[in-house]
Amino acid sequence: MATSKADEVFIDFSGIETRNSFVSHLSAAFRRRSVSVCLGGDCTDVATPRKTNEGCKVFVVVFSEDYALSKQCLDTLVEFLERKDDGLVIVPVYYGGVTESMVKQQTERFGVAFTQHQNNYSYDQVAKWRDCLIQTASLPGHELNLQQEDSEFVEKIVADVREVLDATGKIGIYSRLLEIEKLLCKQSLKFYYLGLWGMPGIGKTTIAEAAFKQMSKDFDASFFVEDFHKEYHKGRPYKLREEHLKKVPKGGSIRGPILSFKELREKKVLFVLDDVRNLMDFESFLGGIEGVSPGSVIILTSRDKQVLHQCQVEDVFEVPSLNEEEAVRLFARTAFHKEGPSDAKLMDVSKKVARYAGGNPKALCFYGRELEKKKKPEEMEEEFEKMRQCPPQEILSLFRSSYDALNDNERSVFLDIACFFNGEPCDDVMRILEGCGFFPHVGIDRLAERSLLTISKEKRVEMQGFIQDAARVFINQTSRRRRLWEPSRIRLLLENDKSKGNEVIEGIFLDTTKLTFDVNPMAFENMYNLRLLKIYSTHSETAQELRLTKELRSLPYELRLLHWEKYPLQSLPQDFDTRHLVELNMPYSQLQSLCVGTKSLAKLKLINLSHSQKLLEVDELAKACNLEKIDFQGCTSLKSIPYTDRLKNLQFLNLSGCTSIKRTEAMKKIKGINQEGCLSETTFESMVFEYYVKESS
Repeated sequence: MATSKADEVFIDFSGIETRNSFVSHLSAAFRRRSVSVCLGGDCTDVATPRKTNEGCKVFVVVFSEDYALSKQCLDTLVEFLERKDDGLVIVPVYYGGVTESMVKQQTERFGVAFTQHQNNYSYDQVAKWRDCLIQTASLPGHELNLQQEDSEFVEKIVADVREVLDATGKIGIYSRLLEIEKLLCKQSLKFYYLGLWGMPGIGKTTIAEAAFKQMSKDFDASFFVEDFHKEYHKGRPYKLREEHLKKVPKGGSIRGPILSFKELREKKVLFVLDDVRNLMDFESFLGGIEGVSPGSVIILTSRDKQVLHQCQVEDVFEVPSLNEEEAVRLFARTAFHKEGPSDAKLMDVSKKVARYAGGNPKALCFYGRELEKKKKPEEMEEEFEKMRQCPPQEILSLFRSSYDALNDNERSVFLDIACFFNGEPCDDVMRILEGCGFFPHVGIDRLAERSLLTISKEKRVEMQGFIQDAARVFINQTSRRRRLWEPSRIRLLLENDKSKGNEVIEGIFLDTTKLTFDVNPMAFENMYNLRLLKIYSTHSETAQELRLTKELRSLPYELRLLHWEKYPLQSLPQDFDTRHLVELNMPYSQLQSLCVGTKSLAKLKLINLSHSQKLLEVDELAKACNLEKIDFQGCTSLKSIPYTDRLKNLQFLNLSGCTSIKRTEAMKKIKGINQEGCLSETTFESMVFEYYVKESS
């Protein structure tokens, strides 16, 4: 078979059996996608590769067990590998039990083959073949695993190669199209609704366009409405319908300048509406489509998952972010006009940008364009940090409409997470925000549905870095800032007792890393609305302490979270009203006593005074009826603990390292204790004691 210039993919393989099975399926899959293929292999009459492969752009080498036995296959591999620097892409495929390590190390059948070659060919020839196998096996490829069907394996290879051949340079499109095709294969004979969902800039429109282009030839009529929300609200929905219904594929069976919905009856139709934001617009635009033929498909894209469910889509495909390898490629292609960074330092910068952008293609392309003029890694990093501190309008505009659409409760939850709780355990965030009077279970779910945050597998609330920084800009744009996180600004506030406007402040999170100063005793005097106070250090080795040379006069009674690591005083302010307090978190403090007396503790759910080595006593906590966790770990001076019999919700009590507490004291105060499960015969001083009340009662 001679290769013409039109042939885009050359497939090399060994053996007639491989050709008649896997390779035939692979080549057929390429042709179904309109990719021209030439087959090499040692079972054909193919001429010398150097003369026949000039037109191809991708070389797919199928490593089966007998591949290395074929001199022709090895020579072909050498020829193609010499063209790699000229832009040829080589895709290794490991099939029939062959693995990457077998090819790279030439073990098993590959080892047998080279034992034979050493007897029949020169040392230099054999060494060249070996080196080519090592080089090829070091390239990104595809390896068939035991859980994977051949058909799925073939489609993944085809998706990878199509991406390479795409002149537009799109990354990750065809693997996502493959997932959409799988969903479409499930469609019933009725009208099928499919939703594409994801954050702004993630590639929903690009994927919808690619799906439309690929699928439209299979329908009698098809139309695509980009920016549907914007176009619809220009006030001409009926005209919009007519304009798009004119756009019939040349291969379709419908003719005529204008098609009404009545003319679509009994026709198989493909509808694609990009960026649908509410149900009413959708129903108004597509009213009366019940008469179309079975097998018709409508694809909707939306940044709001709830909208898709309201539109009664049967399946929702969540458009995934680019993985790190894909994200670095896209950034490098934009910033360096190459497939990858040219050195290790540029790679580090590229990975930093990729992680910050969360694999969002639009953001990656923007940062790449902004940084492409910077030639040195340090210049790029400096410019990138400037953009992080002050996100440009292009980034802000991605999320502005999503932010503006939030109600008051959702906006409060969103801003608290963006400023204070990104990456924190979901249960902890829920506990504090619920204590603030918000509805976090609903709010966080809605934010996730609007693609503004995610809940990780580890059950943490996670927000992409560039979304977080955009949210903080939205806060800065308001006339009166309510949430503070910048150390320099907070320092000025806490040093000064004459600051004005403090009554609007709702949250302060101060990282004391490499920071030390004197806190004014009256610093919190006028912060009537302060809900959240956290003073901490992200790096314990460089942590500093805030000094209080005098007593702290007051703490706001609206506090829900009081988190102050290394609290420098022996006690809390006497008039501190704890009625709203949800979490008291003061590890490594100088507290000598926790005296709450008759104060209300009804909302308190967590006490952490761990490693407060001067702590001597803790009042009875009978009024803390909702207390769930107590941590006194490492409180070496603590001699007595509160009774737990009235703490019906207590789930966790840690007394590890409380060496001054006697065993009899613990047995007396902790009700429902399981002696076998919680207290062994080892000495109390040396044991780690984590007591789960619910499990042992």
